[in-house]
Amino acid sequence: MSDLATVTPASEVTEEYKEKAASWGIWDSTDEPKKKFPYSYPKEERVLIICGKATLKPDGDEPAFDIGTGDAVTFHAGFKCKWHVLQPMQKHFQLFESNGEEAEDPPSITCDSCGGECFFESYFVEEGELDICPKCYKKARGAEKKKYAGAKRQVEGEVAPLEEPAAKTAKKRK
Repeated sequence: MSDLATVTPASEVTEEYKEKAASWGIWDSTDEPKKKFPYSYPKEERVLIICGKATLKPDGDEPAFDIGTGDAVTFHAGFKCKWHVLQPMQKHFQLFESNGEEAEDPPSITCDSCGGECFFESYFVEEGELDICPKCYKKARGAEKKKYAGAKRQVEGEVAPLEEPAAKTAKKRK
């Protein structure tokens, strides 16, 4: 277990903590089961796992650890890890300032196609000012795909390079 992450097993989470967590934001990975991604925590983040399971591998030599349904986890500022969602996960989460006060609500971007949260990655279509989650963007066909032409990939609301499979990149160079 990392010094920068504290896990409280589900059996030890208090009712008071559960009630407080119910007012926090919700992160949902159910659209992308078995998702893998790196993540850095610039601020303390406290979470309560609603459902699901993940293995987290801290950067460096520290061993991986599992979190799952009912667990409360505090990710201290500076914690960096690689997430591997083993079972689709939903969690309540709240950021905290160094003085222990709740931080302002994190930014949010909602997919204009499915209504899902897509702040961490989205595609912005200037015409119509649409925000599209990666799942909807990739599954678009026909007229919908044409509507998304020229979309700009965003990571945390900032323009980011498009990620293209190597085969498509090679074809475009010809």
